[in-house]
Amino acid sequence: MHDRPALVIHGHFYQPPRENPWTGIVDREPSAAPSHDWNERIYHECYRPNGWARIFDERGFVEDIVNNYRHLSFNFGPTLMSWLEQHHPRGFRRVLDADRDSLRERGFGNAIAQGYNHAILPLCNERDLRTQIRWGLAEFRHRYGRDAEALWMPETACDDRTLGALIDAGLRYAILAPGQAAMVKINDVWHDVSDGSIDPRRPYRYLHRDGSGRSIAVFFYDGALSRAVAFEGALSSSQALVERFERAADGPGSIVQVVTDGESYGHHFKFGDRCLAHALETEAPKRGFWVTNYATYLEHHPPVREVKLANGPDGLGTSWSCAHGVGRWFRDCGCHTGGEAGWNQAWRGPLRDALNHLRDRAAVIYEDQMASMVVRPWEVRDEYIALLVDRAADRGQFFERHGGRRLDSATQEKALRLLEAQRSAMLMYTSCGWFFNELSGIETVQVMRYAGRLVDQLRELGHGGLEAELLEGLAEAKSNLASQGTGADIYRREVRPAATSPERLAAHVSMAGMITDLPPSGELAEHRYTRSDEQLERRGRVTLSVQRVTLEHLPTGALADYAASAFHFGGVEVHCVLRPYGSDESYRSAASRLVRAAASGSLLTLLRVAEETFGPTSYGLEAVLPSAREATSRAMFEELRGRYAAYYEAMYQDARIYVAQFERADLPLPRELKSAVEVALAYAFDQALATAPTSGFDRSHYERALLIAAEAERHGCTLRRDDARHHFERLLERLVQGVVAGDADVSHAGTGPVPAVESLLATAVDLGLDLDLQKAEELLIAGLRGDLQATPPIRALMQRLRLSPTLFQH
Repeated sequence: MHDRPALVIHGHFYQPPRENPWTGIVDREPSAAPSHDWNERIYHECYRPNGWARIFDERGFVEDIVNNYRHLSFNFGPTLMSWLEQHHPRGFRRVLDADRDSLRERGFGNAIAQGYNHAILPLCNERDLRTQIRWGLAEFRHRYGRDAEALWMPETACDDRTLGALIDAGLRYAILAPGQAAMVKINDVWHDVSDGSIDPRRPYRYLHRDGSGRSIAVFFYDGALSRAVAFEGALSSSQALVERFERAADGPGSIVQVVTDGESYGHHFKFGDRCLAHALETEAPKRGFWVTNYATYLEHHPPVREVKLANGPDGLGTSWSCAHGVGRWFRDCGCHTGGEAGWNQAWRGPLRDALNHLRDRAAVIYEDQMASMVVRPWEVRDEYIALLVDRAADRGQFFERHGGRRLDSATQEKALRLLEAQRSAMLMYTSCGWFFNELSGIETVQVMRYAGRLVDQLRELGHGGLEAELLEGLAEAKSNLASQGTGADIYRREVRPAATSPERLAAHVSMAGMITDLPPSGELAEHRYTRSDEQLERRGRVTLSVQRVTLEHLPTGALADYAASAFHFGGVEVHCVLRPYGSDESYRSAASRLVRAAASGSLLTLLRVAEETFGPTSYGLEAVLPSAREATSRAMFEELRGRYAAYYEAMYQDARIYVAQFERADLPLPRELKSAVEVALAYAFDQALATAPTSGFDRSHYERALLIAAEAERHGCTLRRDDARHHFERLLERLVQGVVAGDADVSHAGTGPVPAVESLLATAVDLGLDLDLQKAEELLIAGLRGDLQATPPIRALMQRLRLSPTLFQH
């Protein structure tokens, strides 16, 4: 096998960190609609489909489900992996499983590491370059349980210094674009390949510039093939794709390599994941390719030719996505992603200069303050990743190991604040902030948010005034849109309002606990919160909540304690007053006085007493975290809906009468009447589904919903079906789990889970619900590959889920 032509396809799976730097929560990104944010959208369009890629037979039935990551060489950005682990643990485990499987089958895992937050490494100073690499490698070791063989250099941006740093880190190989090679040594003769003509069908050896003889293998991917996959529609046919691979091969021992953004497979090209699955699982092996990864290939075919790098304009480095070296990330080099006529990217330089100035100020503060706590401050920053990937790690031991002594709690908290500030300082340089065409884009605003967070962290450490310096620098960056103004304008409008203080978070916890189902304790916005000593009073339309809110900042252990009172006056009128918690006695006295004031029935008295006892700081709904505003809005709306339940029901019955009269007279429904019918039907539909059981399935529970759905269709009315669809999908997953487990408790009218699934699917069709069957398919297939027997009912269920009988052969 090792003498066959090798095929390696590398996917660079990455999204920039999107979390609000003050809360650690990804806020809604409207441009990603219908998804909540771009991470979610791309997960469902790419990351998940590649974990469970479908191969179909000629009838359109699922013939096999494969994990594409088992065949791909790949890297996942560390910040993206953190998000995956938190929000989609099943998909996260699918990636890890693929690496473990490839390690077992090939001797080397498919996954490689990545520079921590996708900063352009040649543009980093020495300290940041070292930390980016060390954090990326440590995060990889934590996730995959092994050392990385290689590290993806963001944008493949590289120079001699960067490649030397990878050699210093003990890495085995690197991946570059063909245009990043300058000279190749063949039979002791150097050849100029600076025009991109390097042969991509073999690896090369790069020697450290320090003369030590240490080296690293370098793969220069096939530029034409990679462009075809990424931009030219080559994923439309797996057969045609593999035929191109055949033409590119150079016989036994050669390597055909394609390197693209992983998002090509499903996000940029719909069903690209399916083309990839068929190509790597079936077509390529059939054509005689050895589908492998770089490390396994190197084990059998070490490099024999030496290469020198092209170091780009002014020796600053080269990359795969900028024809001007690395100019795209610090100047108006001409590279961009579109925009209107006359647009420019002159804002890139002032933005980087402003952040460089802030970074350098933060470095001086860090070094001065940390030097009294540890022996080597910058080495401690390099090792801080151990606490980032494991919040349960012993912080005391961490500092004792680096400082030779145990820090007291206040000093330890200060040290952690300094390290968190340094994390923000590095996140400012996430490459996407400069990649696109406009200063006001969400990626560029995100790096400015990290700058804003750093400003706040340095202020907490006793260094104010830095925001004015930052704004002065950002004012030099000009948007292409007159309405957006300068970087300073965008910062004031988009960055500062995103800031969240512990006080604001306490107000949020107090109000959300009264309005939504926020539990009395939990983790939120990088804090552990607790509501205690809570009293809830309802006086007519006024709801009063009094509680103690305690916050612990998870990264640093900083504590904050507040006495809070929240009021809901009905509708969207919400108010919160709070102050730092004093003593238990003063809190009980204030709470008692406030409850008595509520009993008086006077709102003015109530508010005056609240200001006196819990004030002076007050908040309204603007304090609710952006990530919770939809839930808050929905909770308030549902309260209003519930208040008018009888009105909606009467409206529904009246509307039916009038609609029938119009129909008998063969008259079109007036727009106002149709709108009223739609509102009434929507409410009735939601109420009919609200009482349905959340386990098992019996169609009789949905008879009213079925009647309402039919009526809505008859009148051309739109129902909000998302909640119903999710309800049915969850039921379906439970039923299929019951099928696999042989669980009689999920039976349908005593006939067993298979008829229950059949009835559920038929009912969903009648309700107009387009169910996502993927998880149900995957559960059933997992059962078939285990102990589940292919009984006639199971075969019938497979037919209903459009699963091919050939699955029994896999």
